[in-house]
Amino acid sequence: MTAGLCESCAFCRRIRSDRGSLFYLCERSFHDPAYPKYPRLPVLACGGYQRRVEEAGSGDPPE
Repeated sequence: MTAGLCESCAFCRRIRSDRGSLFYLCERSFHDPAYPKYPRLPVLACGGYQRRVEEAGSGDPPE
């Protein structure tokens, strides 16, 4: 399953539980209650979406 926009969003942080489950945490939710802390996936539209800018050689490892 894909997470949609969350996969490339600057405000998304991947959280892996002790049991191996993967969750997508929306850090916009810390300052704006309009954004759910753990959005229902896949996210296909989001007003707060901002593409993550990755430096060369420092991308997230594939999961």
